[in-house]
Amino acid sequence: MSLFNGLSEEQLARLDSVARRRTVEPGTDVVREGEHSYALFILVSGTVEVSKRLGSALGTETHRGLRKTIVRLTAPQFFGEMALLGDTERTATISASDECELLEISEEDFDHLVATDLALGYRLLYNLAVVLCERLRRTDRDVLKLTAALSVALGNR
Repeated sequence: MSLFNGLSEEQLARLDSVARRRTVEPGTDVVREGEHSYALFILVSGTVEVSKRLGSALGTETHRGLRKTIVRLTAPQFFGEMALLGDTERTATISASDECELLEISEEDFDHLVATDLALGYRLLYNLAVVLCERLRRTDRDVLKLTAALSVALGNR
């Protein structure tokens, strides 16, 4: 998994020592859009769906309960990394599609690891930055495609 690139066995063991293991049943929300962020999750087994509320995007109360699945993540993956980088709200809801095994690393434990092992902290933050950059590039491409399609549909070539 890209989050662990360049980590030694000892560093992986330190990370594992602070991770809380969780089993999540199908249909259970792991995180909910809008709630406070506090942890990174590593999907060890299973599949989750990432979804967003449509009400705010559509600007109507009528669509408040509607959700759109953005992506499905199958193990091994990780999500919730933005919680480690700032005090923010969750940007999406992530729900278990089937039984999932997760490792949860709290912001507090992550901060302690980074402060006590600078090499580990550097490598983890570097790996997170690489992943976030790739996700941003992908989002930029998607926004450009959607903008172009909308422009053509509206006749604004």
